[in-house]
Amino acid sequence: MGQQLIIREAMEEDEIMLRCIYNACMEREPWASDYRLYTENAMHSFFEEKKEKGYPVLVAVMGGRLVGFISVKQFTEWKTEGNVWEYGVYVDGTCRRMGVATALLESLCTRAVEEGVESLMACIDVKNVPSLWFHENRGFVSVGSFTKWRKEGESRTVVLYELSIA
Repeated sequence: MGQQLIIREAMEEDEIMLRCIYNACMEREPWASDYRLYTENAMHSFFEEKKEKGYPVLVAVMGGRLVGFISVKQFTEWKTEGNVWEYGVYVDGTCRRMGVATALLESLCTRAVEEGVESLMACIDVKNVPSLWFHENRGFVSVGSFTKWRKEGESRTVVLYELSIA
């Protein structure tokens, strides 16, 4: 990796870079289920909602520059028992395959254990092969799929991956 990678809690001052990274990821390939480009106000609302509900937003900083983030929400796609989080991770395109997503996920897992979370869930479009590979190589198990999921009028198949951490 070369430069030290620091994982820390996101701060309000990070909102601009969070928005830039997220929007760049969505412009490249809109994988996220809640796909929309964030405006400044929408990103601020996203950040405030996470803070209000106590959900972590962790950022990765390399060489003094924010290069990725990971955030969670309560998993609601299926009725689940216990505390189950769904997460999304986004990395600056120039910093992919440098361990950023792995470091963010490892930090999130530590935080999840502290919060009493039993599982992490990831909903992944089957066309997002890098994400499928990433999750399979980190112990996530495919537990189902949505075959009639729609995004922007297009039918998609989404695989649900689970990592048990309890």
